[in-house]
Amino acid sequence: MKRYIKLFWVGLTGILSAIANWITTVLGMTDDSKYGKFIRRVVGTCFAVLVLIFTGTVLWAVGEEVWRKLDCDWFKAETIDYYGNEELSREISFHEGYAKDGYLFNRDNKKVLKNISWIAKPLGEDSLVCYSNGEKRGYFNMYTGEVVIKPQYRHAWIFSEGLASVDDNGWIKFIDYTGKVVIDNHIRYVPGMDGYVFHNGHCVIHNKKGDRLGLMNKEGKTALAPEYSSIEPTDSFWIVSNGKEKTVLNANLDTILPFMDAKVWINNGMIEVTMSDHTIRTYSLQGEIIEAFHISEVSQLYYDTNEIRYNSTKTYDDEGNLSSETENSEATTGSGVARCRRYQAEYNWYGLMTQDGHVLTPPSYSDITAIGPDLYLCKTDCEHGFIINGKGQRVK
Repeated sequence: MKRYIKLFWVGLTGILSAIANWITTVLGMTDDSKYGKFIRRVVGTCFAVLVLIFTGTVLWAVGEEVWRKLDCDWFKAETIDYYGNEELSREISFHEGYAKDGYLFNRDNKKVLKNISWIAKPLGEDSLVCYSNGEKRGYFNMYTGEVVIKPQYRHAWIFSEGLASVDDNGWIKFIDYTGKVVIDNHIRYVPGMDGYVFHNGHCVIHNKKGDRLGLMNKEGKTALAPEYSSIEPTDSFWIVSNGKEKTVLNANLDTILPFMDAKVWINNGMIEVTMSDHTIRTYSLQGEIIEAFHISEVSQLYYDTNEIRYNSTKTYDDEGNLSSETENSEATTGSGVARCRRYQAEYNWYGLMTQDGHVLTPPSYSDITAIGPDLYLCKTDCEHGFIINGKGQRVK
């Protein structure tokens, strides 16, 4: 090794010396004039600085890698404070590193599991965390950091309600906490499909082609035939679409709302349905109608008048009496209150209504402005629209 280092150094210095001689010859620094001496000093200083920077960078990179490999306490303390830490339980936390540099550490800042690329936490009361070592996926206990199911799957999903789905040589199977296969329905793995996760005792599955979805229970039996385009779990309900219409099912897969051409949301203890004509209906969680025509906002409309108003500045004395009044040079155009109001149903879709709340038009317009006491410009898009009077009729 000593001989190798000596020969390497001699060769390196020889190359550097040849480069330096070439540079001095090109720049005319071989003479002993003041110009030659000055150029030699400048070039030598710059070259020395560059060598120092390069050497320092190399030494820092090598030193950091050595400290990392040796798992030194100083390096551990520095990285434990990194902002990418995530607490999994009172005992175990996860440090997110680069590539496979992630690891688990306990309350004593001791690493308990290394070489982690990423993790995915379970739902509900499940305790096994899915993780990847950069090549395969397995599971560890979030309370102890102990590997329960070693990385052996190309694809694996989170635990939910005591089960997790894994890709076993191209076939989707469901395993329990011990890694034992409990459901094997010969479901082929389809790239791009969402995780096979249980909600309220059911899991979304697909047909053989992977273009239609259904539901499977925890016994592995089909609870809803795979003939739908999308199935979304929301709280204890399922929003199911056949591609054109949507329906709402409860946890027992009983129909709460029939299929309808609409957008469906479940929040704040009710079901909100936005129909294709931009009207909104609200239902209870039992499917009972609460509001057949929901209005989210009402605003007053104003129109410009031909009246010109001049502003003036008034001055009062100490006793509050008007002492002088000066008319300003600027004038403003007046405005009046239109006889109808604008209401909003679906977001950014408007209709006309009377002052006492009688609906004149459906919410079919992207914007409504008053152009007279009882005339309104109702736009269907940015360029097109209609003039409508106070009776909701188009003016030709």
